[in-house]
Amino acid sequence: MTEDVHVEDQTLLPKKKKTKMEKQAEHIVRIKKTLVACIAGILAGILSYYLQVTVKTDIGLLAFMLMLAGVVLQRHIFILMQIDSSKLGAKDWLYQGFMTFAFWGMTWTILLSAMVPFAGFSSNISSGTAPLAVSFNDTSANTPTSWNWSFGDGTFSLVKNPEKTYASAGNFTVNLTTANADGTNTITKIDYITVFPAAQA
Repeated sequence: MTEDVHVEDQTLLPKKKKTKMEKQAEHIVRIKKTLVACIAGILAGILSYYLQVTVKTDIGLLAFMLMLAGVVLQRHIFILMQIDSSKLGAKDWLYQGFMTFAFWGMTWTILLSAMVPFAGFSSNISSGTAPLAVSFNDTSANTPTSWNWSFGDGTFSLVKNPEKTYASAGNFTVNLTTANADGTNTITKIDYITVFPAAQA
């Protein structure tokens, strides 16, 4: 009878409340785990990008394997950081994997997008009387390899820095599309060139 009472008393004992210091320590450990997952994802994204640039083909499966390797290596990183990973359950590893996956995808996408040309241009003049000779200058970023100009009067050019003579009066919208191996980009400047009628003799 006495033994039964003793067992019952033990089950009713309240759980020990964590101190403020213990809660802070656990919070710091969670932050470290999240940082490890994010950094692993970023590194996997950078490696995926440089592999794709080097191989010049689709490396989707290989890049995905790099991301998974980043998740697996985290256990060893935790050991080096003296973080006890034995208490991590399936939900914890799912969180680590999700953060690594998210930062892998974002990093890879941002790096690939950064290489797409960013179209831009200027000209020596933007208005004058007909016939108006205009020199256009390509100012595009990220090293485009092709240019497609539309001068607004039905004429076009494929050179980098074209010269164009507007024979008639009017307001002309100029359009430039640039491209390289990573993509294309277009800029349109509405009524960019204004040509006035030639002075009457």
